[in-house]
Amino acid sequence: MSSIIKIKNLTFSYSAEEERKTLDDVNLEIEAGQWVALIGHNGSGKSTLARCIDGLLMPESGSIEVDGLHLTEETVWDVRERIGMVFQNPDNQFVGADVEGDVAFGMENRGIPRAEMQKRVKEVLEAVDMTAFAKHEPVRLSGGQKQRVAIAGVLAVRPKIIIFDESTSMLDPEGKRDIVGLMRRLNDEENFTIISITHDIDEASLADRVIVLNDGRVIDDDVPEKIFASGDLLTKIGLDLPYPEALKEELKEKGIWFVCADMDGEVMYRQNLTGPIGLVIGNEGNGVSRLVKEKCDFVASIPMKGDIDSLNASVAAGVLAYEIVRQRMTK
Repeated sequence: MSSIIKIKNLTFSYSAEEERKTLDDVNLEIEAGQWVALIGHNGSGKSTLARCIDGLLMPESGSIEVDGLHLTEETVWDVRERIGMVFQNPDNQFVGADVEGDVAFGMENRGIPRAEMQKRVKEVLEAVDMTAFAKHEPVRLSGGQKQRVAIAGVLAVRPKIIIFDESTSMLDPEGKRDIVGLMRRLNDEENFTIISITHDIDEASLADRVIVLNDGRVIDDDVPEKIFASGDLLTKIGLDLPYPEALKEELKEKGIWFVCADMDGEVMYRQNLTGPIGLVIGNEGNGVSRLVKEKCDFVASIPMKGDIDSLNASVAAGVLAYEIVRQRMTK
């Protein structure tokens, strides 16, 4: 798959007096159709990087290429046609008197014919499940609904890339869950390239790829399973572990031998230790339980039907197994 974003030797500072660059020699490429999460502590450069990609900030040095276009002052508007951004505070994104007027705003600025605008407004409100609120005033919407409308406005101008800049940080759990689910659907079903800037580590764990920034530099870049296995690195720079990874660490501290396996018996994850207690999460009949029983005095098994395509989902199922083991250990 080809790269839709290419960044080479990117450097940026907000002022010449800064001792440390906000972005310091950043190099990365993002493939078309990927969901990439950018994580890091406050001030690590995540949002600055997003604004450089969108041309809202111009770097001191280095280059940015978006969908084959080299970003310059002359090409910035062409680049922005390929990128949509959803910001942190939904209240700061509304300009229309009602929902459908707000969704149409970006298209009006681009001179799209009225008939086409009406068609797109209907399509995108259906896509984000907000058709019933088309005539509502924005102030009457919940935070999650406002973000859905903001996303609809982005979809209406038909970009190839959507950047979510802390877009779930001000939402309640239900609103956050809805928006993250919508991100997944836009990526899986519509093949949008998604860049998610987030402090929510559980949200980041759902992405195809996680990029870790610290003090303006990329310090790690890999699939979520490998990034979050490096717990010491993340905690050192002030980040938490996703709940499933924290669970694995707690199991390790308890001396529990833990195996995650798919329906063919292929081990997806295992604690590299043995102990009196073993957990098995996987499909029945894959033979892994028998192997664990040979090493452990007590085995708790959680059967899962079908293919296990998400290690995090498998580990999350270990909550039940952990409770079984906890009760066993306290007897």
